[in-house]
Amino acid sequence: MKPSELDNFIICKKCHTLHRKIPLHHHTKALCRHCNAVIYRNYHDLFNTTLALSITAFLLLVISYTFTIMTININGIDQHLNLSSLFVVMFEHEYYFVGIMLSFLIVLFPLVILGSLILLLLLMRRKKSPYLVKRLLILTARLIPWNMVDIFFISILVAMVKLFDFAQIDLGVAFISFIVVLLLDLVLIKRISFNELWLNYQETYESRHVL
Repeated sequence: MKPSELDNFIICKKCHTLHRKIPLHHHTKALCRHCNAVIYRNYHDLFNTTLALSITAFLLLVISYTFTIMTININGIDQHLNLSSLFVVMFEHEYYFVGIMLSFLIVLFPLVILGSLILLLLLMRRKKSPYLVKRLLILTARLIPWNMVDIFFISILVAMVKLFDFAQIDLGVAFISFIVVLLLDLVLIKRISFNELWLNYQETYESRHVL
């Protein structure tokens, strides 16, 4: 089978069943005949909606990192919890490795993922820089498994439960921002896949002999 013929097939990510791709009408989706999972979709507003969600998530993530997550009051003493104070405490206690790892997993990687997604969508929309778009697709696909913002937020919730008995907790702007970011992340994951992005990349550039 020639490489070009392989492009007509797609594998279900859930059960790995092989399917032949067929054209879809707008706002329709192809389901796996074996496990009924969504294989790919056809949204005519894929770029615009995904771009808007990505920009919103990026801005809210910056807010989450900048403002206070919560204020903890113990015996009349207020302690403001934010991301910078977390790293300060870690480095003061010489947890250098943990601090560096967390800075990558909950700060750098999530920002790079969303920033790369925004940039590649803008470039694909304008049909510019095919090589850079391909590199950004590969980079984003490799970094997504290392995005640990959701795990970090769960750890905050666990800490809150343990503090409720002897402390007064006031939620900050960053806490709400984290919740919205996680919801947007779920919407983005449900709405778009890298297979769909790659197919759009091929349609945008390779079919026009840009490369």
